[in-house]
Amino acid sequence: MKKILFILAMAISLSGNAYAKHDCDCEKYCSKMEHKMMKKQGGFIDTSMKPMSVAEVQKLPDDAYVTLSGYITKRLSDDKYNFSDGTNNLIVKIDDKVWMGQTVTPKDKILITGKVDKEFTHLKLDVKSLQLDN
Repeated sequence: MKKILFILAMAISLSGNAYAKHDCDCEKYCSKMEHKMMKKQGGFIDTSMKPMSVAEVQKLPDDAYVTLSGYITKRLSDDKYNFSDGTNNLIVKIDDKVWMGQTVTPKDKILITGKVDKEFTHLKLDVKSLQLDN
């Protein structure tokens, strides 16, 4: 019985070392993927879309694409924020990928483009692009 336990203990200790270090370059691959994900991605910006007011957006149908100019005044949850155009407020949903590394404070005027999401009791804007408004 002692021989079996000794052989089993040796097999476990030797196999642990074999898996501890391997040569598959997965660390390089992960860091390349993380770097690729952090890169800013470009896209088309329709300059013919003039910014609307929040009041105008509230009258539009579901799934309408709009552009708004204003300020993010408060974070409501993980990806929901309170947006103000100076007269009215609107809840906007901004996914992590939309930020593209930008930092925005309540003092920064931004230009957002997104899709109106009307539900029975409330309205929100699903933001597709965000940029600082100069």
